Amino acid sequence: MATNDIKTYSGEQVVISSGRLVFNSRSNDTYVNASRYINLSAGDKITLDVGPVDSDNEENMFLVNAPKMQLGLERYGVVEPITKADELENVLTDLIEAISTYSDMVQTAAIVPGPLMSAMLIPATSFLKGRLQQVKFDMVNFKSTKSFTI
Repeated sequence: MATNDIKTYSGEQVVISSGRLVFNSRSNDTYVNASRYINLSAGDKITLDVGPVDSDNEENMFLVNAPKMQLGLERYGVVEPITKADELENVLTDLIEAISTYSDMVQTAAIVPGPLMSAMLIPATSFLKGRLQQVKFDMVNFKSTKSFTI
């Protein structure tokens, strides 16, 4: 529902208008429920604060409980999955280790003259190709299936 729908809605509604509104729950929670949408709109920005700014308490968190989350509007760009940092780190670590191992194998082969060098490079190349195929296969794991951004 767009902000203009407030003006054109024909059903029952309560409109509260003032210079400033404050809703405060002193001893318990505040709930906002709707059968369809909850729309927040502001001229400049919307801020959500959870707990004290300098808190290290892990229970102070902003939690989004939704089957899918999208940051940004599709009209401003292409929707892409958010990267899972730990999964990406694992794939990049595997890639770096594979290249390092291959480098060691090539350096060892380089000191051996003639056809023996070629014979030593074949398993090194096969090793690297196999590891790269695994990295390529694992890349799908670092794309979120639930969170997206523009």
